[in-house]
Amino acid sequence: MSTGPIPDRLDAARLFARFGRIDAVIPVARLQRLIPYLAGADGQAEVNLQFGLDAEGRKLLTGSIVANLALSCQRCLQPMQLPVNSELSLLVFSDRKELEQQMSLQTRENLEQDVLVLDEMQVQAEGGQELDLLALIEDELILSLPLAPMHEDVNCNRDWVDIRDQELQEDKSGAGGGAGKELSGNNPFAMLAKLKKDIS
Repeated sequence: MSTGPIPDRLDAARLFARFGRIDAVIPVARLQRLIPYLAGADGQAEVNLQFGLDAEGRKLLTGSIVANLALSCQRCLQPMQLPVNSELSLLVFSDRKELEQQMSLQTRENLEQDVLVLDEMQVQAEGGQELDLLALIEDELILSLPLAPMHEDVNCNRDWVDIRDQELQEDKSGAGGGAGKELSGNNPFAMLAKLKKDIS
C-alpha cells in the first residue's frame, strides 16, 4: 500500500501484478487541467485506488476520489464549495488492440462499464507502461462538475430576489396598468432588464 505523496505517473503493470493499493492526498494545485474550471486552487483531493482483477481475469481499477472544490455560483457569482465524491470502476487495457480483442470475446453486456486504455494517456517507461495518475484524477473530477454550479439556497442572489419581490408586489397591487403587468410578475426578462438598469 502506498500512502502520502506519490509521483505523477505509476508503473501500471507492477501495480496490477501486485494487487497494489494507493491511498494519497494530492493538492488541487497539482491538477492543472482542473484549475480553469475552479474559482480557486486551494484544497486537496483524497485518492483511494485498488488495482486488481475482475471475475473474468481482466484488469480492474476501483476506488474513489474525494475533494471539496471551490467554484463560482452561476446565480450570484459568489464563491461556493462543492463536495465531490467520484467512485471509479474501470476496466484497464494496454492498448486499443487489446480492447477490441476483449470486445470480440465478450458479450456487449459484459463491457458495459467504463474503460481505460493506457496507451491513450500514458508515456512509455523502461520495461512497460505508466499510468498517468494526475490525468486520471483530473478527468474524473472534471466529469463530476455540474454544468452550472449554484448554491443550494435559491435566494442566494439578493439583488435578483429584491427585484422579483418588487415585481410581484407591483403585480398584486395592479401598479402600472395593463402594459405594466405584462412586464411584471414572473417575466424574467423584465426582471433582468431592471437589474441591468440598477447596476448601470
